[in-house]
Amino acid sequence: HSILIYGQPKTGKTEFVGTAIKIPEVRNVYWFDLENGSETLLNSHLALTPEQMEKVTIIKIADTRDNPIGIETMLKVLTSKTVTKICEAHGRVDCADCTKSGDPFVNFCYKDCTHNDLIVIDSGSQLGDSALAAACIGKPQLFKPTFDEYGMVNKWLGDCMSVVQQCLHTNFIIITHEIALEDDEGKDKLFPLMGSKNFSMKCAKYFGTVVYLHKKMGKHAGGSSSTYRADLLTGSRIGATLEKGDLDMKEILIKGGVLKVGEFSAPVANATSHGNNAAPAAEGESKAPEKPLTLAERLALKKQAK
Repeated sequence: HSILIYGQPKTGKTEFVGTAIKIPEVRNVYWFDLENGSETLLNSHLALTPEQMEKVTIIKIADTRDNPIGIETMLKVLTSKTVTKICEAHGRVDCADCTKSGDPFVNFCYKDCTHNDLIVIDSGSQLGDSALAAACIGKPQLFKPTFDEYGMVNKWLGDCMSVVQQCLHTNFIIITHEIALEDDEGKDKLFPLMGSKNFSMKCAKYFGTVVYLHKKMGKHAGGSSSTYRADLLTGSRIGATLEKGDLDMKEILIKGGVLKVGEFSAPVANATSHGNNAAPAAEGESKAPEKPLTLAERLALKKQAK
């Protein structure tokens, strides 16, 4: 199943997605972090247990305007038919600098993910910014994108979202922000922000459930049915009605029937492994690959740094 969650900043989007980690039927969460949103998981009130944090593998992508590697990495991760090698320092696939220096990398294989796993992309708006920056590489600082650049952005985002739409191997969650646009009836309406205005207006079509989160009476609130609010875009093909239940991913993944209680797909090797570019072991020696840093390990490192 594919889920899009959008809203203004600081409306509980990341923490809401984090509730999926507590679901026993969720085996692994692969969090592609383009804007440091995963820090919320370390500082939130989710009260995750060590066992739950072990489920989460965070892959940080250091995406900037001058070095827009976010769209490049996600395109290669989602469309590659083989294992992709992502450097831990930058989040770039087949990073030449890290290969030369022998720095660690993460091997990720999308096809090794299962129905009981989640791939989180945080965020769709940053992915769109990355695509636009990549389309404008080599242009002056004040260059105004033309039809050609936006065409490239729409093509790259469409390639990524088509994989998300099909979700052949696993489940997807994309977190993004909102944008106010004029709909076909000439009325202002809130849409998920991703890339150009035209793509933002249509990107919801790639998702089975679209959720809007906001603040109401000083508390986080949200909805997912097509009739939730007339001034924004929401809906669910599995009939999920977040506004009638708790602000918890169980309302979609469990009550929506995406995951069955107590049922697991056949286990396969973890979709990620850890390695570096050092010389291979001598003949006869074997060394099992280490798993990349989990959320629990990142929390431990953060505490040590204080």
